[in-house]
Amino acid sequence: MARVLLVRTLDRYVFPHCATPPLGIMYIASVLREKGSHEVKILDMRLDYTEACDVAAAASEFDADIVGISTLTPEAPVMHQVAQEVKKANAGCTVIAGGPHVSTYVEDGAGDPNIDYVVLGEGEETMSELVEAISSGGDPSRVNGIAFKQNGEVTRTPPREYIQDLDKVPQPAWDLLELEKYFKHWRFSHMGPQPYMAIMTSRGCPFKCIYCHNMLGKKYRTRSAENVFSEIKMVHDRYGISDFEIIDDSFNLDKKRAVRICDLIISSGLKLKLSFPNGVRGDVMDEELLSKLRQAGAFLITYAPETGSARVQKMIRKNVDLEKLDDIISLTRRMGFFTHGFFMLGFPGETEEDLKDTVRFALKAKFHTATFNIAHPFPGTEMYRQAKEMGKKVDVSFQDVSYVHSSLNLSEVDDSRLFAFQKKVFRRFYLSPRRMFWILCRHPYKKGLFVYFILFVAKAFFTRQKEHQRLRNLQMAKT
Repeated sequence: MARVLLVRTLDRYVFPHCATPPLGIMYIASVLREKGSHEVKILDMRLDYTEACDVAAAASEFDADIVGISTLTPEAPVMHQVAQEVKKANAGCTVIAGGPHVSTYVEDGAGDPNIDYVVLGEGEETMSELVEAISSGGDPSRVNGIAFKQNGEVTRTPPREYIQDLDKVPQPAWDLLELEKYFKHWRFSHMGPQPYMAIMTSRGCPFKCIYCHNMLGKKYRTRSAENVFSEIKMVHDRYGISDFEIIDDSFNLDKKRAVRICDLIISSGLKLKLSFPNGVRGDVMDEELLSKLRQAGAFLITYAPETGSARVQKMIRKNVDLEKLDDIISLTRRMGFFTHGFFMLGFPGETEEDLKDTVRFALKAKFHTATFNIAHPFPGTEMYRQAKEMGKKVDVSFQDVSYVHSSLNLSEVDDSRLFAFQKKVFRRFYLSPRRMFWILCRHPYKKGLFVYFILFVAKAFFTRQKEHQRLRNLQMAKT
């Protein structure tokens, strides 16, 4: 049996106020306890703005044999700092890195002398086998789905198959979290600090969008409706939570299952609030499912058109029927949902006319709120390959890797023009008197409207230091 400390990293300058329950390491914690009876503790650096040295101290106090670190790419420097501090405090402690960053940038993780192993992709079974091998004196190199440094070279073992029956994965280790602390932080949906829980009911996405990651595979895998409802009811009954954020990539691809989840909630009599901040597939949504979701307590739905140009829709292989999606957005709005939209600007080959199409679509669509980000080519995606073929300098600072901002311009539009376009559409969208009225009347978290207003002013009218740096990076990349 091993003592395992699982760490979720923080870069306070990247995600200063957001902290959602770390479902990835919560699932891993449950599997480690169920399969190996290991003693597990979770440390989320985001809750108390913990520093790397504090993580090392916590690992020593816990007498951890293994420290597992989960990180996003903008937080990569923190991952390295944590690994270094842990090894400095206890050279015999095994450090394992996992999560989206090292699954994408394998060399950055496995090449760090303070990181012993890297878990690639879906981590439950891989981490379980790896911890078992380490704690029992076995051979970790026989575990599929990992990378490590051997004889000065990064070595990868054969890839691990994705878990097909998600019902066999135990529910996340909710009992290992300091739940009340999450209620004080902003959440994924930006609905403001309040008691809630995040859940994931499916994994993987079958679509071939050129900008999207492949962290959880391209096969759509689902938990059964009964399994999902059992988690919702457990969290509701045990912790008194009635507000749930469903963070699937594509919750509604299996309509029958989605309707069944709604029916179980409705028949149970639970009075819940459900939100979908991560996007559902809009062009397969219909009135029947929207009605069921509304009856089950859903109040917020996010759709992701990404672009309002039919030409760019084909280029990025999202292939959304924009006319149908516009109708669904309007229907969603009429049925009483608060609607949010995701848009990206600056796709490879995108012209100014394409950008204008996106502006027209965004202003016409019945969204209450929307985000307008610059497309970034992440390693392993088709867009990354295209960017390299275009001769773009794709190896930028990890802290500049985000869907929110990017130092790269892959479009046919001049750099300054693209970023000016981003600000222009943002201002035109939110300065509409009608839209401001919609937001004031329908926003589910009215306490946060003042904060939203301050953020809007800052984003719409002031150029932040990061944006200055972004433009400087662009200029340097060109020279």
